Parts: sequence; structure tokens; C-alpha cells
Amino acid sequence: MVWKARICGEQLYHHIYAWSNDRHPVFKEPKHYKKYLGLLRKYSAEYKIDIIAYALMEWHVHLFVYDDENSLSNFMLKQHGAYAQYFNRDTNRVGHVFGERFNNKIVVPNVYGTWLTRYIHRQPLEANLIKDPKDYPWTSYRVYIGLKKSDFVKTEIILEQFGRDIESHTQYEQFVLSEGGDDPIDWSKKSLVITDSKHMLRHVSRELGIEESTILNPHGRAERRKRYEAIKLLFKEYNYSKAQIAAALGLSRAAITIIIRNVN
Repeated sequence: MVWKARICGEQLYHHIYAWSNDRHPVFKEPKHYKKYLGLLRKYSAEYKIDIIAYALMEWHVHLFVYDDENSLSNFMLKQHGAYAQYFNRDTNRVGHVFGERFNNKIVVPNVYGTWLTRYIHRQPLEANLIKDPKDYPWTSYRVYIGLKKSDFVKTEIILEQFGRDIESHTQYEQFVLSEGGDDPIDWSKKSLVITDSKHMLRHVSRELGIEESTILNPHGRAERRKRYEAIKLLFKEYNYSKAQIAAALGLSRAAITIIIRNVN
């Protein structure tokens, strides 16, 4: 099989997920989860990988990480290689523990990152294992809501978007527990996409520090300049097509093309 080149590089955020081999569990006992987390703590420090969030499920794992020095592949090779050796030895089995090489997607932390942590932390809830995510011990959720301390989970880039100190824990908990089909990300896509214009505009306006009304109905040169910046951000950083941006803003595709071409 010819492997497709992995997207990697320095100073990138990744959503990593890996499934078990041939429908065999990745974890069978609490000590297996603990071992994986111990290795995660060890090798993330060794390879300078920041662990932002994680969920360890019986059949698969999710990691949200920041790779500062383009060491992601070596880190995951070491992490899963060391864990597989331990797991096979402890359970008296042979063969691959994970079914394939790990999958990864590039993540924009302050746009997709908050929703990605929600998605990760709700894994045991969606699997009907518990009724409250804080009751599942093998995710980083309890760290995020202040019920557990960790010296290797880096929550700051997410929690700083929810307030300060205790407030951020409470706000984040409410965010994760909110029900309904309000998750705007299509996680099945190879390139993560916000699936509706309302959320698209909300996130880009928050990133630029402007009102959504400024993007939709700018008044004067300064506000039009802000809308140009939003359009450029949507196109070049978030990978929306000109047609998608035009539809969200009520402009023609030709107008979007001109704006993208002329904004420095």
C-alpha cells in the first residue's frame, strides 16, 4: 500500500485519532488506561508535544495536541509502539494493537479547538457509558472543569476563551453539557468545516474582535476594511470557498474574488 503523505510541520495543532486492530480492545483494565497516560506524559515532554485534550476509549483514542517542532510522527511512533509492547506483554497476545497508522487533522485552535475539546470530552457520553462526562475517568474533562490537576494537559488556550479561573471551569462545563445539534463542525470531513454561516460568522468576528454586523453591513471605510480582513481570513486560513463566503455574506462570488485579490 502507498501511504498518503501526512500533513505536518512546525507549530501546528492536530486532532489525532486511532482505532484498535481487528475490533480488539485497546484497553481492557484500568491499569492499561493508566499506562497509556503515563507514556503520554513521558513522551509528550520528550518530543515537546503539548497535550491539550484526550479521550481514551475501549476501542480507540482521541488526542488534541500542539506540535512545536514537527515531531508528531516520531512522538506517535514511540507512544503507540511502547504501549503496544506493554499491552501485548500484559495480555499475553501478539500482533498490532492499533489497526492502522494514526489519523490526523490540522486544527485552528480558537475556531475549531473549543468544539474539538467538546467532541473529545463527550465521547463516553455519546457512547452511552455515563450520563455526565465527569464520571468517566479516562478523558481530560475533569481537568478542564477543575476537579483534577494535571502537569501535562495544557488547557489554557481553550479555557481562556471561557473566562478566568473558576468562571472558565463553569462556563466550559456548561458548554460541553449543552444538548442539541449545536456542534457546527463536520468531524467526518478530511478538512474541518464549520457547517453553517451563523457559526462561521460568529467565530471569525470573535477572532477579529468585531461585531458580526460589521461583517454583514459595514459602514464607512474602517468597517469595510474589517470585512475585507474577515473575508481573507475565511478564505486563506479556514479554507472556505469563494462561493461559501459569498453566500454567507450576501455578496457575489465576483465581489469576493476582487476583495481577496486586493487585500494585503
